[in-house]
Amino acid sequence: MRRMDGVSAFMLAQERPGAFMHTLKISVLDLSEMGMPWSFDRFRDSVLRRMHRAPMFRWKFKKVPFGLHHPVWVDDPDFDLGYHLRPITCPAPGDKQALCKLISQVYARSMDMSKPLWLCWVVEGMEDGSIVLVTLLHHAYTDGTGAARLMEAFYSAAADQEPEDIPWSPEPVPGNLRLLGNALWDLPRTLWQGLPKVGRGIVNARKMRRHYKMSGKELPPSALRDGRDSPFNMMLGSGRTFVFETYDLDVIRRTSKAFGVTINDLFVAAAAGAYRNFMETRGYNVDSGPLVTAIPVSQRPPLEEDDLMGNMTSTDFLAMPIHILDAKERLRESRRVGITMKEHIAEAEGLDLSSLLELTPPILLRLMDWWVARNGGKVGIWGNAALSNVPGPRKPLYMGSVPVRNWISMGQIFHGLGLNTTVWSYAGQFNLSILADSQLLPDGWELVGYFSEAFAEYERLAANLDTTSQEPHE
Repeated sequence: MRRMDGVSAFMLAQERPGAFMHTLKISVLDLSEMGMPWSFDRFRDSVLRRMHRAPMFRWKFKKVPFGLHHPVWVDDPDFDLGYHLRPITCPAPGDKQALCKLISQVYARSMDMSKPLWLCWVVEGMEDGSIVLVTLLHHAYTDGTGAARLMEAFYSAAADQEPEDIPWSPEPVPGNLRLLGNALWDLPRTLWQGLPKVGRGIVNARKMRRHYKMSGKELPPSALRDGRDSPFNMMLGSGRTFVFETYDLDVIRRTSKAFGVTINDLFVAAAAGAYRNFMETRGYNVDSGPLVTAIPVSQRPPLEEDDLMGNMTSTDFLAMPIHILDAKERLRESRRVGITMKEHIAEAEGLDLSSLLELTPPILLRLMDWWVARNGGKVGIWGNAALSNVPGPRKPLYMGSVPVRNWISMGQIFHGLGLNTTVWSYAGQFNLSILADSQLLPDGWELVGYFSEAFAEYERLAANLDTTSQEPHE
């Protein structure tokens, strides 16, 4: 039995009709070097032999009576791998567009919350002969960086023989009395550890605001105070649109280096240009100001100290400069607001999202949901937009002798925020993914096109710059 952290409990509590908190993890398996014909049954056996590398795949959650503490993960004694692995065929012609349409439909389904919260659709029928694993993994299990590390643990760094199957004996599912007793035991420790941290955070925040006011420094925007009118703030419907595009990471890195900015700065600037175009075609005044943008910030420990579980991520905000027309100036402003956000994160420790959610009772989360719904999704805690940039494995991984050609990851959307854009790098590939409510974005390739235009423009501009600029920090 393992208790959820506050952010994981929050992700579980946000599961609502029409708002699903599962994420997408997409592996593309290259069968060209496979020494035998593809077989779903052999693939299932291979997954079974690797289950000990990801023990949380056999865990389901149980709530604590009276909501006294965060839910716990327990072994599912009825775990059935056959339920979680599901073969499916991609519609013709089996290209990227057809795959994304299939993924959009698969994502827009709720999962059975009484079972371990993941499903893997094994997609056959791709025109290039690959097999695509489309995994729905609930965000309550782990965050983006944790998922990247989990992937490296589940697969292998080199082509190898299949691991041995390690027998599994589930622990008994605790009853309500045990759950209640453990919650009463854990709660004082949680408060003892959390309250002083939040208290220090309040003191630090007051000092920080005085310091910022006296020095004239700029604070990051507030989701509640500075959010503007945008098409992205909405109550979610039942449909989803998912698309992804892959760019050359070396080109992205070379472009950012030419400008002396980070890859994340370049991503924010490209997103500002893409979102600007999208809003402009819908009649919004794009020149009136920036979008308040939620940026997740990993707080995971070093790999050797990380058990890969839980959400060790906070969130801060930056002012995405959609109001700036000139591409170079937009990139300079993206760098500036990024630095402002990083400085604020360092000085606001204790009042970060993870610290606050650790102590937030369920009643406050329900009140937040009511408030968002009452305002028709036009306000919320996530601002106007959400961007995420997660560095994935730098070298290709393998499942036995089969290379993982590419790996794409995508977060989720919320009531109050109908669009999420995520970048995930893998083995020299810069994978841009977009998930949106289908009412907001019926054709995801429109927004991908705006991103491609933005990256291409920065690449052209970089070609005319002095490429001896200093190596950026990524």
